[in-house]
Order: sequence, then structure tokens, then C-alpha cells
Amino acid sequence: MRKNAFKVLLRELRSRLKLISDRDIAQVEKFSGMLAEISGFLKQVKEQVMVAGFGSELEEIYFFKFEKPEFYALQVYHVALFALLQGRPMGVPELLRGYYLDELRFIDRFFKQNAFLYGYYRSGFTEMDGLLFVRGAEVGFPLLQELPVLDGEFDTAGDYFFAKFMAYEDLRDYILERLNELDARQEPAALATGPARFEWSGEVINLVELGYGIWLSGQLGKGTGLGEIFLWLEQTFGVDIGIPANRFREIKRRKRLSRTRFFDLCKDRLTEYMDQDDAYRPDGISGKINML
Repeated sequence: MRKNAFKVLLRELRSRLKLISDRDIAQVEKFSGMLAEISGFLKQVKEQVMVAGFGSELEEIYFFKFEKPEFYALQVYHVALFALLQGRPMGVPELLRGYYLDELRFIDRFFKQNAFLYGYYRSGFTEMDGLLFVRGAEVGFPLLQELPVLDGEFDTAGDYFFAKFMAYEDLRDYILERLNELDARQEPAALATGPARFEWSGEVINLVELGYGIWLSGQLGKGTGLGEIFLWLEQTFGVDIGIPANRFREIKRRKRLSRTRFFDLCKDRLTEYMDQDDAYRPDGISGKINML
């Protein structure tokens, strides 16, 4: 089975969804049209799988780990987005801000409730691929409590969760953009035209690594979400990080470079600085302090 066939279908689907999104029609009509397109393409993908099958278990794992979730994630995302838009409070901006922050907390809770699988998704590990992405495999641990009834021909235990992780990361980024817009309207001088407090001269993707590191290591107050951290980084350094989840996938896909290149650089520079400082310490006291 040729992988390119699914990539072509995915590009075509995304193109059609954008055309529907750009149309000047009611939100309900857009939602219905998009779901119809996604369902149609998912049907095509399933038919190709049923007819051509897979040449090997590795090919099957690749499809259910990387390709099918891309299609299903679009369905999950647009259903969740429609519910988000329909539930928005009208009027006071602070009510809308609180609504968005509650949604971010819901997404963070989902990731925490599925912490083991989410960690597996983000890490790029492969040890459990045979259980999670092969049809008919029995998962012998209680980590898939939310799992719906599977279609034995077209579903695996893992592709459902990977699709939800992709969709919720994209929804989180959508909410962050709306929060940025709210802040820009409320504080135009500070956020739209005012200078950033500091200038970030490094690569923007390093901020993505930094943001995830701060979040995962729990350095900020309890309950601080990933979205709030990236909003703070953007405002502090005056940069546009873009969609953090997409940039994080770039980090995970690194082959020749370390996946923690920025943190490795920080560690190397800090160690080098300590070593240089130690050169001034024949008596165990910093030479720089002695010279004051």
C-alpha cells in the first residue's frame, strides 16, 4: 500500500475544508458541510485499507499510528470546535476569557487523565506499537477506559487516542489565539504597539522547548496551563510562536539533532561557565568573589 495515496487524500480534504470555512454561510451549515467531507474521506480511506490491506505489520502500525489519526483528528476537532463556538457567552469580555480558560483547563485535564498514553504520543516511543496499533491486539492494562467499541477491521486501541490528542492540541491552540485577540483589544497600547520587555534573539522553536519544559517540570503555580505559559512567553519576548503543538511535532521529528537541543545547549554553557569559574578556586572560594 502506498503511503503517498493517503497524504494526497489528506491534502485534498484539508483544501476542501478550507473552502467551506471561507464561505460566507451560517456556522451550522459550515459544520455540517465539513463533517460530510470528513466522513466521505474516512470512508475512502477505509475502503482502500480493506481492498489493499497491508504488506507487513510495520505498514499496519504506521497507518494506524500516523495516517488514520490525521483524518479522524479533523472530525474530533471540528465537533469540539463547533461545541466551543456554540457555548460562548456573549457580552462581557471577561466572561468570554473565563470561558476560554475553563476550556483550556478541560483540555489539560484530559491530557493528565491519559498521562501515560499522552506521554507515549509525545515521546515517539515504539515499544508498545504492537499493542496499540495492530488490529485485534489485546491491551492488557487499564489505560484505555474511555475507548469506544472498536471496528475490528478499521480501528485499533491507539489510533483513537492519538487522534484525540492531535485534535485537542489544535483546539488548545485555537483558544490561545482567541485569548490573544481578547488581550489585544483590551490592552492595545501594551500588546499591539508596545515594545516587548526583552528581545528574543534565538530561534523561536527554542521557546517551544522552553515552554514545554516549564510546564512539564511544574515550575509555575499549580493549575497553570500550557496555553497560559505560551501566551506569557509571546507577550514577554514579543514573538509569534505560532501553533505550539505543530512546532513541538517538529522537535519530536528531529533525527540528526538532539530532540532537546536547546536544553542541551543551556546545560553545556552552564557547565562550561562553572568549569571556568572553578579555575579561579584554588582555596574552594570563587576567584571572582575574591577579586572584589
